[in-house]
Amino acid sequence: MAEAPGTALVTVTGTVARPGVYEVPLGTTLGAVLDRAGGSTETPQAVLAGGYFGGWLTLPAAGGLPLTDQALRAAGGAFGPGVLIVLPASACPLAETALVTGYLASQSAGQCGPCRNGLPALAEALGLLAFGWAGDDGLHWTQQLLGLVSGRGACHLPDGTAGLAHSALTTFADEVRRHLQNGPCDRIHRPPVVPVPESPAPDAAGQAKRGAPA
Repeated sequence: MAEAPGTALVTVTGTVARPGVYEVPLGTTLGAVLDRAGGSTETPQAVLAGGYFGGWLTLPAAGGLPLTDQALRAAGGAFGPGVLIVLPASACPLAETALVTGYLASQSAGQCGPCRNGLPALAEALGLLAFGWAGDDGLHWTQQLLGLVSGRGACHLPDGTAGLAHSALTTFADEVRRHLQNGPCDRIHRPPVVPVPESPAPDAAGQAKRGAPA
């Protein structure tokens, strides 16, 4: 593409037949990149485009997007480090997001309020939404926290974490409503698809606790 010349290394993982690193021309469609990796081994639900600081895009709708930062950001994702993680329909996207958010909160240097206080609170709120009973007040508090941490930190950790959480709440709005009405879904018991170095697994009360490496 004229606006995005050259090639890029893209890491494709999740439920694909051939996870790995692929060199592709910029502007190649997202669907074509996933095909290079052998396609999804299960019915695909979404792809996390841009890694932990990226955003969720639904599949197969996002398959026609060109692989450029501009196009992915316009759709709600990002190119970032060139990471695409395919999430199957058998996984709970809220649980996946809560685990990643818990990990990111644990990586704070503790030097500013949004990291020291805001991110653990956000991780707890998302954990309660995914694994417990948040209620409308819990959802409202989660949304408030997004505004409290975004753009207020000394680095981009709060922004990236809040961006991922916001993406999950908007992309999977129907899933959020089901969790609010019915509580945790059965899919939370599936092993995580999105790799997390040391996964903080929230319990039913939404409190983060250390789990085994994913």
